[in-house]
Amino acid sequence: MGMVRKLLAFVLIAGAAYFVYQRMNRPTTEEDQLVAHLGDRYAVLVNKFMSTEGRAGAIGMDTTFDLESVVIQVQKLRGELAELRRKLTEDRAIAKAGELSDKIEQFCKKNEILGP
Repeated sequence: MGMVRKLLAFVLIAGAAYFVYQRMNRPTTEEDQLVAHLGDRYAVLVNKFMSTEGRAGAIGMDTTFDLESVVIQVQKLRGELAELRRKLTEDRAIAKAGELSDKIEQFCKKNEILGP
């Protein structure tokens, strides 16, 4: 019975810590939220790209259309981020946008995705 209580206490503490972590890492300003939204879209696109590449390699399917679609979306996202960066005024959002831009550029360079 003592072990169950300890386990329950641990789960409750872990849940509370996760809740606090989520609240602390949320973007606080509109500019932070805009950058975070683009970052989320970028993560989805990277997953789609890797998934499409994996399917092409694993079963030899022609996934050219899927890859082209993701590449177009990455190029569009790159343009949206560049436009947003010109409008940002808050230091934190500017820094986050710069980090995201670097990630996107590295991804594009690695995968030979040319600019729009």
